[in-house]
Amino acid sequence: MPAERECVVVTGAGSGIGAAIADRLLAKGHDVRRLDITGDNPFDVTSEAAWESLPGDGCTGLVHAAGIRIRSPLPATSAEDFARVLDVNVVGTFLALRWTARRARSGAAPKSVVLLSSATARRTVEHQIAYNASKAAIESLTRSAALELAGDGVRVNAIAPGSILTPMTSAGWADRQHAERMEKEIPVGRPGTSDEIANIAEFLLSAESGYVTGAVWTADGGWST
Repeated sequence: MPAERECVVVTGAGSGIGAAIADRLLAKGHDVRRLDITGDNPFDVTSEAAWESLPGDGCTGLVHAAGIRIRSPLPATSAEDFARVLDVNVVGTFLALRWTARRARSGAAPKSVVLLSSATARRTVEHQIAYNASKAAIESLTRSAALELAGDGVRVNAIAPGSILTPMTSAGWADRQHAERMEKEIPVGRPGTSDEIANIAEFLLSAESGYVTGAVWTADGGWST
């Protein structure tokens, strides 16, 4: 981020990657508007009313990190669970982008939007069909929004993390058998950290990435190579 104080909206800021990005920006002295489904003022990313009432004047960045994952074999996956994952991950992302697009008309939109995809959008993992599909959709949304909003001076990019140590993945890494298998599958031999993803987000929010839009930055230790 630039040296001057900036305002950035961060969704999914209550834990994991979203929290790490919000904490990083706060540590750099920026004004961070943390949004999460938990806490005293829950923000539901699937609510049109919540987005329409969200103030964003003066904010130059948006990081949309909110998302959920439900693991189950395909035969056991209910339509309700499938729809819930797509609602949060895909519709939530669409609403974030529409909020940005509508503000762009008045010149009040964030100039850089960072979305969260996943390496599983390209290298499929079993028992999470809805999550995999939702992340592939986010990459398509990234390209579509980047194309539409470029003329308004808004850049849209996504980060596609691999296995990152977060509350969502900690149980799996605590299983030694799973951890050893993943360490063999990941060329660098370890999971990533939320701080490493925050590094990329910080760059994409900054003017240093001014010629970057419509891109998906993969950070998975070579897992999807």
